[in-house]
Amino acid sequence: MAEPVDEGQMAYVQIGYYAPVANSTTNYIYFIDLNGVEYGNDGASFLPTYNTVPGGGTNRYYAVKAGKLNLKLHTRVSDGEDGYNYPEVYNQDVNIEAGKRYVLNVYDMNKPPIVTEVTAAPEFTRGLDTDSLCRVQFFNLIYENGAPITDKVQFGVQNLYTKEYEPVGEPVAFGEVTSWFKVLIHKTVFNSSGYQRIEVCLYRIDPNTGANLGIMFTDYWNWYIGRAYREIAAPNGNANKYKMYQFVVE
Repeated sequence: MAEPVDEGQMAYVQIGYYAPVANSTTNYIYFIDLNGVEYGNDGASFLPTYNTVPGGGTNRYYAVKAGKLNLKLHTRVSDGEDGYNYPEVYNQDVNIEAGKRYVLNVYDMNKPPIVTEVTAAPEFTRGLDTDSLCRVQFFNLIYENGAPITDKVQFGVQNLYTKEYEPVGEPVAFGEVTSWFKVLIHKTVFNSSGYQRIEVCLYRIDPNTGANLGIMFTDYWNWYIGRAYREIAAPNGNANKYKMYQFVVE
């Protein structure tokens, strides 16, 4: 079942939950409320810590009326008997424009979410034989010493030939996102849809001088030809540790 959407009145949103809270079920969100409309999972946990909804597929958004949007998050606690209560733990307003797509990242339970207008991943022509491309963008939501990082962060990818890490995209401050950039993929298995383990890193960049202060984090992902990935560096259980989270966009 579906309803037609009036592009002149509606906007589209994804909700990210990346506040520096403990990574435990007590902090899971059991339903969200967008302008009075509840979204949940029939009583089960709906939005775990360090995740984004809607999930279960790529390029999915909630259609909401443009203008002022109220976002509420609800956890779950036992009522001491056989049931549960669903206390409100977050209540903030933002403004969004019709016809646009946004990611609303909750990074502090007492502040409005970071509102990022997102654009479609760029198209590209087919690669030859076993060489092709995927597309990536990077969100900086890193906390250090209990507060948002003050340095800028630069994404890096290991060169397939030299094995050296190389910067890709542009340095971004806390709450910012890079433009889309493309990454070369060599198929690990020739007769396949095409993926490869890609080594990545994050560089620390001086916000005043632009100097590269060195690698601060390394990770790896199996990236597939043709896919578009959103990489999110965010807390991991508290405000002093962080890791990379991945969200497949296309």
